Amino acid sequence: MMSVLSRYILRQHIGPFFFSFSIISLIWILNLLFKELNRFLSKGLPANLIIEFFGLSLGWIVALSVPMATLTASLMVYGRMSADNEITAMKANGISFLRILRPALIASIFLALGLVWFNNNVLPHSNHRLSLLMRYMGNKKPAMRIEPGVWFDDLNNISLLVKEKQDSANVSLVKNVMINDYSDLHSIATINADRGRIWSNEKTGILEIRLFEGEMQKITLKNMREFTRVKFSKFVIRVNIADMFFQARPNSVRRNDRELSAAEMIAEVKKNLAKNAQKQQTMQTLIAVEFKKIFGSSFGMPLPAKPDSVAVKNGQTKELLRARKRVRKAEISSPATKNQLSQPVKNQLKSHKTLLASLKVNSNSIKHNERRNNRLMVEVHKKYSIPFACIIFVLVGMALGTMSRSGGIGMSLGISLFFFILHWALIITGEDLADRGLYSPFLSMWMANIIVGGASLLLLYLLTNETPFAEFIKKNWLKLLIIGFLIEWIQKKMLTMDNQPDLSGSK
Repeated sequence: MMSVLSRYILRQHIGPFFFSFSIISLIWILNLLFKELNRFLSKGLPANLIIEFFGLSLGWIVALSVPMATLTASLMVYGRMSADNEITAMKANGISFLRILRPALIASIFLALGLVWFNNNVLPHSNHRLSLLMRYMGNKKPAMRIEPGVWFDDLNNISLLVKEKQDSANVSLVKNVMINDYSDLHSIATINADRGRIWSNEKTGILEIRLFEGEMQKITLKNMREFTRVKFSKFVIRVNIADMFFQARPNSVRRNDRELSAAEMIAEVKKNLAKNAQKQQTMQTLIAVEFKKIFGSSFGMPLPAKPDSVAVKNGQTKELLRARKRVRKAEISSPATKNQLSQPVKNQLKSHKTLLASLKVNSNSIKHNERRNNRLMVEVHKKYSIPFACIIFVLVGMALGTMSRSGGIGMSLGISLFFFILHWALIITGEDLADRGLYSPFLSMWMANIIVGGASLLLLYLLTNETPFAEFIKKNWLKLLIIGFLIEWIQKKMLTMDNQPDLSGSK
């Protein structure tokens, strides 16, 4: 049975948690509202699509608001208890800090587990449906997807670039327009205009682009010397986009990393690792075949199933080695040098070029899969590190709330915002470094919890033993220095292990 003290502390947390969760979620919603609502209303989208957009956005809002609400509630509760001398009274009766912290800590563990389930079972589907909804709304209002300074290539045979764009209910006013028209198979036309108007008609399925004060430059592909330049005061382009208007809402498309669960991403990582191992085996086989041709030995590297395919006469091998020495001294691009080489040597040099091209293709594919795996593993760790922050934030709230002796919502929200921004900044920085392969995905996502959690444990230790911070540093500076060097060594070691190539299966 739960003790009276545990029930009391948990009851004190319930109200502040839901209140701060509501305030934080409302801030996120208002930010989204001011950012997107004017854009949606200017496109004349129906209200049900707008409501669905904000409803689906609640998925990522909940995932971010719960940890911050945990920190705010912990600050408010323990700050008020410290201000009212309740913590002092508990300590006078022999109740330790750990006993006071235990109910909230256990509750935060269950909250973190619930958020892990939410991140793996609800959030991916919510993000996926939100992505499909945005694509569907873009099809209904094609001009909505045109962004200033970005090439728009979703129209058939037309690429569009605008510098400025102003939306109204039915018309988009644009400035400094550039259009590449590929509708004619025998020519390419480039159109520039100072300003223009873009609107679409769902009934007719026509997108009309009306340009003013510009010129058109046209090049004929059959005869590149044919060049046409025409200036105009008004020019109209009509594009049939009926397939966009009448296209049903898509059911399933390829999901990105934020639309997958941890299990699905780990399965994809394993597939990419298997592909990389297969490509490495292919590269080793290609190199072994080439070694066999030149040196008569594969130097222990694997050969294909049919060894006869790599058998080469000794005379051709010696001639090739002599030819390679001559090539280093002469210009291989010279026709005279090429004519001096025998046909077998020419074929072998061509084989070398083919080998290098194949190795480059496989190497680029391996690098692409590694970058994809880094992004996937970052998202996998994020699904667990952010929920785990609920536990860390309870420790932070206990330490800072007791020290600040203030249970006001203003002070608590301010401190919570600072720590949440610090925590989120560390995650974003680590994510960027991990995506580029410069940092371990594990450390990039967990370093924020390690730093903030370590600082909170240190503060709790000082509070428990009533030790001033300056005195603690004076007594333990050498230990802290050793721990710092140890952490740095572990980071470098893990980074080295992550960047080490997988040579499993090689001989």
